[in-house]
Amino acid sequence: MSAHNDTAFLRMFIMILGALVAFTVVILILANLIIGSVEEERGEDPRMRAMVLERIKPVGTVNVAAADAAPAAPMSGAEVVAAACNSCHVAGVLGAPKVGDKAAWSQRMAAAGGVDGLTASAIKGKGGMPPKGGAMVSDGEIRAAIEEMLSKSSVDASAAAPAPAGPVAAVKEMAGDAGDAAKSMVAAVMPAPAPAPASAPEAAPAEQSAAPAADLAKGKAVYGAACFVCHTTGAAGAPKLGDKALWAPRIAQGMETLQMNSLRGKGAMPPKGGRMDIPDADVLAAVAYMVSEAE
Repeated sequence: MSAHNDTAFLRMFIMILGALVAFTVVILILANLIIGSVEEERGEDPRMRAMVLERIKPVGTVNVAAADAAPAAPMSGAEVVAAACNSCHVAGVLGAPKVGDKAAWSQRMAAAGGVDGLTASAIKGKGGMPPKGGAMVSDGEIRAAIEEMLSKSSVDASAAAPAPAGPVAAVKEMAGDAGDAAKSMVAAVMPAPAPAPASAPEAAPAEQSAAPAADLAKGKAVYGAACFVCHTTGAAGAPKLGDKALWAPRIAQGMETLQMNSLRGKGAMPPKGGRMDIPDADVLAAVAYMVSEAE
């Protein structure tokens, strides 16, 4: 009898315990449903979002302060002349007044009405000269370059501007410019006279005999900085970049001849194209680049 009572009690206990567990599960499900619907209607809790962001933020941050870059110092007149003006104003390409020719510069300054007029003309470009000589410089740097060339030509840049010339003088100036340009083009196109038989040919520099492979990338950069002034437009008969017909007879002379001409100058082209600041190796690389574009 005692065993029967124990079994009945255990069965009853299990049934009650199961009912309580089922009731608890039902209560939890209902609570989750109610809380979920309330949160959905209320929207995201900004305080909870702030807490989450605070917990997942990086341990450290990098604060890069923007340093005020100091503006580049303007180039001096001599630097601008060496970088852009010498390529034409040393040899007088297309009638450009040569550095040191006092008469030519005095005439130009008188026609332009002084340094201000020369500066405005150089900024806009004139004849075969592109605006600012093709250089990426400021207006003030162009003025400094003009004053530098006037100084080297013994012309007083601070002198008062003379009275404007009459129409006859203007026509004479234009005719003189055209004549100078024609002479420069003829000098560039006409072949140089053959050397006398008695004169011994000059020996090529030692470094030319064993020249390393040309750096065409460097040559392209040098071309874009200096050679393009004449070899893009064909100024004074210069062979244009990529013009195979014009380059063919020059290439036939041999690479060594082309290199020596570029270093010493030929016709209207001054030594190194007027860029004496460029190393010989870089000039030769520019020649190799132009030859590669014409082959």
